[in-house]
Amino acid sequence: MQHDDKPIREIDDTAGSASEDRFEEILNRVEASGTEITRDETSPIYVDLGRGEVEIGEQRIVEFNMNRIDFQIIRKAKTVRIVGNGNNKGFEPLPRPMVDIQLKRKPDTSSQWVIMDLDDML
Repeated sequence: MQHDDKPIREIDDTAGSASEDRFEEILNRVEASGTEITRDETSPIYVDLGRGEVEIGEQRIVEFNMNRIDFQIIRKAKTVRIVGNGNNKGFEPLPRPMVDIQLKRKPDTSSQWVIMDLDDML
């Protein structure tokens, strides 16, 4: 199997699926605690290449209030990498999505979101 790239592709698919599963697990734990989700939106992520915008992935934002503190979980999954510089920028597909999950909190008495560790919330 030296020249067969199928096992690598399976690993890439598994890694992408695992990050989605982790995000859903976090949301399930939030809902299991009796907390109501107030916002759940998915939107594309765009980047400006100078000659136009290109979609490079998607972003999902989920908000909820737990114990009088607003929380926001953002999952960004980028499926394309920007290559080159200046006018020669282009993009290439990634073998697996680059996923970033970020948790923010905002107390009722504040208007500013603060980044926090996911493990600290649950």
